[in-house]
Amino acid sequence: MPTPTTVATSSRDSTTFDMFAAVPVANLRALKPNALNNTSATLPRSSGRVGLVVEANKRANKTTKAVLLKTSDAGKEGDMVEVSNGFFRSYLEPQGLATKVSAELMAEFEKKAAEAAAAKAKEIADAKALCTALTTIGKFTVKKTVGEDDKIFGSVTAADVVEAIKAQTGKELEKSAFAVPDVSTTGVYEVVAQFHKSARCTFKVEVQKA
Repeated sequence: MPTPTTVATSSRDSTTFDMFAAVPVANLRALKPNALNNTSATLPRSSGRVGLVVEANKRANKTTKAVLLKTSDAGKEGDMVEVSNGFFRSYLEPQGLATKVSAELMAEFEKKAAEAAAAKAKEIADAKALCTALTTIGKFTVKKTVGEDDKIFGSVTAADVVEAIKAQTGKELEKSAFAVPDVSTTGVYEVVAQFHKSARCTFKVEVQKA
């Protein structure tokens, strides 16, 4: 009989041989080379993008969009808020403080938001128009009783300015819109008017002897 040939094997080859010792030779021959080298299974890697989408969906499912029916810690009446599902179910909904946003509610909310934006734009435009009118006229007259050295009795107030503007334009404005300097004698003074935070102007008031 021919003498058996001894093949030297590394520790890794020995391990591989031990693992597949019970496999018939015919089956071993059918295996691809890399099947013998890879002794551990590799799980397919998931796409990073898919992972982000799943995480985003999990986060989205934990919140509820709601419209506040009453002013509360969550916000003012009519506000649209995004709160946790638990907070909505355990507090806002049972207390009648909020309701979930439906397609109809969303349409109504957008309509009211558009109306509010239009009203705000008109308010600013009207305020700027008032400033333009006052600065165009430039000067209004206030008459006061005068004593010696042209000193007036009393003072010039915002009410006096409003009355002077009404006399010349026919329009009555709010006293709170005007800042009048201290006036003690006849003369020309500068008055500041602010009808909106974005509509501020100055014009002159001439104090004359009545």
